Amino acid sequence: MSQLTRMLAVAGLSTLLALPAMAAKIKIATNVADTSNWVVGAKRFKEIVERESGGRHQVEIHANGVLSGRNDRVELEMAQAGAVEIIMKTTPWLAQLHPDFMVMSVPWVFPDSKTAMAVMDGAIGERLNKHLQSRNLHALGWGSGSFFQLYTNKGPMKAPDDLKGVKIRTPGLNLYLDSWKAIGANPVAMNFAEVFSALQAGAIDGGISPIPLIYSSRFYEVSKNISVVNFSFEAVGFIASNTFWSKLSEADKTLVRKAATEAMAHQRKVADDEEADLVKKMQAAGVNVYTPTTTELNAFKAKLEPVMPGFRKQIGEDLMKLVESEVARVRKP
Repeated sequence: MSQLTRMLAVAGLSTLLALPAMAAKIKIATNVADTSNWVVGAKRFKEIVERESGGRHQVEIHANGVLSGRNDRVELEMAQAGAVEIIMKTTPWLAQLHPDFMVMSVPWVFPDSKTAMAVMDGAIGERLNKHLQSRNLHALGWGSGSFFQLYTNKGPMKAPDDLKGVKIRTPGLNLYLDSWKAIGANPVAMNFAEVFSALQAGAIDGGISPIPLIYSSRFYEVSKNISVVNFSFEAVGFIASNTFWSKLSEADKTLVRKAATEAMAHQRKVADDEEADLVKKMQAAGVNVYTPTTTELNAFKAKLEPVMPGFRKQIGEDLMKLVESEVARVRKP
């Protein structure tokens, strides 16, 4: 029996298929910790759906990868098969499904999270949603995964030269691997679930993750240095299985879509508001949080100049121009 087959049995696919269209048990699966702001958003969705449906729809939240064995690929396949109703996946990870998702990860393309999310709510999001629909998935909304920061056991990292020989974990996207190699580090692709133990064992010297994930995943307990470089943004997809979505009545689709929109708006606010507090908590735990000067940050950016044309070609010049025009539109006074 394959791993996916076992996971399908655990998730209870047969239970979903036996339910009438007028009521559903909505299982949300995510591999992040139950303390994450992603789960805060999922809880708001649960609250709205159960209240507005008068209890017809019941929402179960399964965090910490309990349904998928913390395997991102299995979690995705469960949603595609209809074994879970909703999953939460980031745009860098979704780039494995279609390269267009990489556009949200281009280094330093977004000046702040509000701009990034406004872009995601427009033409870019519509284009990416179509790629999900062709894979039996349906985007209900997008939350903020925040900006990737650099955390290391050694440090602080103030300049590219500080990263020579430093082994850092990145998501397995060539854009990340090639970027940090160009900067001077030794980047390593690694499953997110393996990062904490790898830090403890010294198999890696650090990595890149948003502040909320550095905190909720407890990376700061091992890596005592964080450089706030705002390297790259990630959006979090609140993504339904089309098997589930297609069985809903039009009224219930409206209810679920509205709940997802409100839930992700709440998650975005929490993500933005909590970062300063999380930084203070990590500093109190002995973490050195360093914000590079403009000159120092420009030195990092300069290292990417030789590889940026390749990124633009890989993503597509039309899509790059679209995201740049969308950023300009959003920021226009």
